[in-house]
Amino acid sequence: MSPLPLFHTGWFMPENWSKNGQSMGKALDLSQVSFKYKGTDTFALVDVSWSLAPGECAVIMGPSASGKTTLCRCLNGLIPQALEGTLTGDIVVAGKDVSFFRTQTLAKDVGFVMQDPEAQIVGRTVFEDLAFGPRNLLVPAREIAQKIPEVLSLVGLAGYENRSAADLSGGEKQRLAIAGILAMEPSILILDEPASELDPAGRADLYFHLDRLRQLKKLTLVIVEQKIEGIQAMVDRVLVLEKGRVISQGRPEDLKHLWAQPGIRPGIPNRHTDSPPRDTPACLEVNHLDFGYTPETLVLKDINLSVFPWDFTALMGHNGAGKTTLVKHLNGLIPCGAGTILFEGKDINRFKIKALARSVGFIFQNPDHQIFETSVEKEIAFGLANMGCSKDEIARTVDETLEKTGLESFRSRHPFTLGKGMRQMIAVAAIVALNPRVLVVDEPTTGLDAAGSSLIMDLIQGLHANGTAILLITHDLSLAARYASRLVVMGQGEILLDDHMEKGLGKTDVLQRAGLLPDSSDFSPAKAGALHD
Repeated sequence: MSPLPLFHTGWFMPENWSKNGQSMGKALDLSQVSFKYKGTDTFALVDVSWSLAPGECAVIMGPSASGKTTLCRCLNGLIPQALEGTLTGDIVVAGKDVSFFRTQTLAKDVGFVMQDPEAQIVGRTVFEDLAFGPRNLLVPAREIAQKIPEVLSLVGLAGYENRSAADLSGGEKQRLAIAGILAMEPSILILDEPASELDPAGRADLYFHLDRLRQLKKLTLVIVEQKIEGIQAMVDRVLVLEKGRVISQGRPEDLKHLWAQPGIRPGIPNRHTDSPPRDTPACLEVNHLDFGYTPETLVLKDINLSVFPWDFTALMGHNGAGKTTLVKHLNGLIPCGAGTILFEGKDINRFKIKALARSVGFIFQNPDHQIFETSVEKEIAFGLANMGCSKDEIARTVDETLEKTGLESFRSRHPFTLGKGMRQMIAVAAIVALNPRVLVVDEPTTGLDAAGSSLIMDLIQGLHANGTAILLITHDLSLAARYASRLVVMGQGEILLDDHMEKGLGKTDVLQRAGLLPDSSDFSPAKAGALHD
């Protein structure tokens, strides 16, 4: 294995380290920290006390809305400096009290990779985006140019310098966001679910590089994760939150009893083996579809795919395989050029996007791309009103949907005052209320705990039971095996596999080529390292 590249400019040495790199204090030290956002009555954090030594790796776990992201915001000064609310207690990070140092100053020590990667990507190209942070730290242009290829290699994006940031897949954007923080060479790196949009191989590869970086540079890691399987060896401490309180903290081996609890770890897959009926015509047909964002490079190559009524299809593959690009063609978000797509026998180019959207529902990978109303209730009602439903029907459907999704208590809340996991639930609820003929779902469980994931998938399964064809994009093979009856695997813009789920799971050679593995917990960062030998 080739050694991990070293940066040219050297790494910032925290004030509480000696010149030989030995710890002289704590990387993080929180004492009785409580926080309540402005305009709310409920505390997001309650009496949190926690510390971490330099060079340690900690994982923060807990159900959705347990305070994980809020805690991360406290560590880099966003709370209390940028987000209003009531904060009590003491927070010292890299020897600095976050109440007295500007976030710009803390950014030299503390890197923060947010849950939504698009929120921190600012450059038109990958190179421009990675150069942004170091430029603001007054790093010379020559050193930035030398550093960027090395940082890209750390996150698996080598050679991406001139790629358009907007055209990257969700997983690639997540890698880019991490690279942008690494380019500023922090001593503490906070990552809010960094692998949520990566395929299993990509997840293991990312953590392999993060662990190597931590060991070589004494980098302190704080990671919000829903799954600890496969990365236990690199984790020193686990902090478990529930309703803003610390319910457990300790070493991973001492907290194994928690992994099976709802909201901490997903359950065991229950593979669905029923074969979808094939006695009716396809509701969607894709024939010889080619597509490229630029003339030189095809993202989709001669795609042929039929979606039948009662299908529950899992569409899987490595990041950048073309999955999201393919499904955006199905409801007209990307016009069909080379090739044809038929909906119920008619060319979709003959449909207006608004009309097609009524029958082919689409839940985006990023919920913020489809939420725009000022309350949860209005968001769910919007599509129903556009379909011409009566006021009574809208009110009844909204009430039923809020109850099914557990969103009743958030009826009047503005969606953007809620966490990403809750916004994902709102986006799903708004489409589920429409009862479409075909539902395309792009990574619907990103940012959700096990309980939230099960709730969303049960809603989708309920639609399927009532006759809606489901096309599910996911990197979670156990989730796909539990709910889907058909497996379609893509790689490099082509369909590599299209089979019944049970048979498809047996074709491990194809799954490995596509960055998928039957058991992600068996593919640890250490095993990812073996691929680099």
